[in-house]
Amino acid sequence: MPKQDTTGDRFMGYVELAALDRPFLSKSEERRLLEQGISQFGLDPSDARGIVLYVAQQQGLRLEREVDSRILPILSRYGGRRKKINKKKFREASALYNELAGGVLSEAESRQYVKQVMEQNKFRPKRNMMMSRGWYDKIGKEKKSASMLQLPFRNV
Repeated sequence: MPKQDTTGDRFMGYVELAALDRPFLSKSEERRLLEQGISQFGLDPSDARGIVLYVAQQQGLRLEREVDSRILPILSRYGGRRKKINKKKFREASALYNELAGGVLSEAESRQYVKQVMEQNKFRPKRNMMMSRGWYDKIGKEKKSASMLQLPFRNV
């Protein structure tokens, strides 16, 4: 007797297709997949989450949520009881974040993710000798290279 295709199986196939060639899944991408599982496939939230987690495990996909939880103890160690991270330790944490994410993030992306984790968990940047934290404030405001800018008249 042939196996009947269920909604869960179709959603699993959809998630596998979406995860193809993507070793890192951001929180927003994960949320989009969950929303589609609920709205388009009619799954309840726990079933949709279970399928996404199962596919991530099977395909070696790293989830931003998991990488964030793994970098948090490292930041706690670096920051001490005052929760202050200096520039050198921040760079180390950023490099570790990229390693935990599978090495697929750019330096700017990994710095942005570490900054988000710091802010969500009330870590603060340590000021340098000039009493400045400009190095931290610049994160996320880096300019894109000219090749990354899209011209209004050009289809990419």
